[in-house]
Amino acid sequence: RDFFGFRSNGDISEKYDPSKIKIIFSGGSTGDEQILNYRDTIVGQLNKRLKDNNINSKIYNASLSGKSLKGHINEFPKWFSKIPNFKPSIIIYYFGINDREIQKNRLEDFGINLNKREKLIYLISQKSFFWERFKIIKSKYFSKKINMDQYFSKNEHLLMKLKNNEFISYENAKVIYGIPNNSEKKIIENYKNNLKKLNLQIKAWDIKPIFITQIIYNINGNKILFFLNAELKKFAKEYNYKIFKLDELILQPLNNSFVDEIHTNEKGSSEIAKILFPLLKDEILKKLNVTN
Repeated sequence: RDFFGFRSNGDISEKYDPSKIKIIFSGGSTGDEQILNYRDTIVGQLNKRLKDNNINSKIYNASLSGKSLKGHINEFPKWFSKIPNFKPSIIIYYFGINDREIQKNRLEDFGINLNKREKLIYLISQKSFFWERFKIIKSKYFSKKINMDQYFSKNEHLLMKLKNNEFISYENAKVIYGIPNNSEKKIIENYKNNLKKLNLQIKAWDIKPIFITQIIYNINGNKILFFLNAELKKFAKEYNYKIFKLDELILQPLNNSFVDEIHTNEKGSSEIAKILFPLLKDEILKKLNVTN
């Protein structure tokens, strides 16, 4: 994390000018990608491609592991508004997986009410010179190294599924899943309501959103995610928002690209970045009027 909380390959002590941030990428753990070096993440690889194409723009990664659509709504008042002079023009949204069930108030979604002690700590963390020094020292001397092995499943059944993944195309999924049941309808309705709440924040901040539908290891192999992707497409069409339909764009298996059912490895993130870059490149050049 950098000084303002974005996943970065920079120095936590570096106080750059947030007014220069024009593009952010916001997702959950599939965008945060803690198990990968920054350069190997989707965002890291997109930024490399921007640089290689001489496009003077950078994507800042606002993804947080566990964040659902509720978190994307709450991050405006509880995170973004706290960053001085922060006014991004584009937010690239990559969500859906963490909305496959109705989430309660959780830390990952900025939804837990703070008690007096926690409020005091929060106040100090936002204002104190000493707390800034503490964060820098902690990052430099006490940050834990991640043991990659803990993120790879030891479940033989899952490993077999990943190895011999049954590719489910978008066209096949339309036939397989049919109509949602009652419990799925409740999840979908909750998702639709949260999309409306997100839209209020998008309009208030005058953001140009770009949405990306999500996939799992066999692309369209999760029924409720398939329905949520469908709702996101309807939402984007209704408000004339740009959406990249990753679930439809991938026409063949992404073999050896996942470490579990939902998280990509270096190869998988590279494949996704390769698909997304030409689409994002055109939108960035058009929306920001930057040169290449």
